[in-house]
Amino acid sequence: MKEKKPDAVVWDETQEAYIAKLLPYASSLSGPIIDVPNVDAFKKKGVDRVSKQFQAELKDLQEQIKSFVTLATETQKVYQAHFKFEPIVGETYHLYEGKEQNFLSLVEPSQWTKKHLGSFRLNGDYKWERQ
Repeated sequence: MKEKKPDAVVWDETQEAYIAKLLPYASSLSGPIIDVPNVDAFKKKGVDRVSKQFQAELKDLQEQIKSFVTLATETQKVYQAHFKFEPIVGETYHLYEGKEQNFLSLVEPSQWTKKHLGSFRLNGDYKWERQ
């Protein structure tokens, strides 16, 4: 029968040798205390920072989506209007309410009594931007 070693002795039975000096940590009772760092505080701080960053990015994305929806809606409204000319990129046109259909015109709102729905400028991407 094999001789049992005390618990404090670091003995490897496969190598049949003392391996205390090979361990990356203290193995004796008088060895230094192994102090595990408190990672919970680090995790909480990291989660708080990332959460704030994600909230800010989410707010920016929501504003971009609102802006996109507004631009798309107004562009669609202008393209659905009646006009018999080819608009020039960079020029401002005025949208008016018609009897049957809205229409686009070059006439300024101050020069006409029709109900003005907005002034729009055609940009290089052929999107209509409200002025």
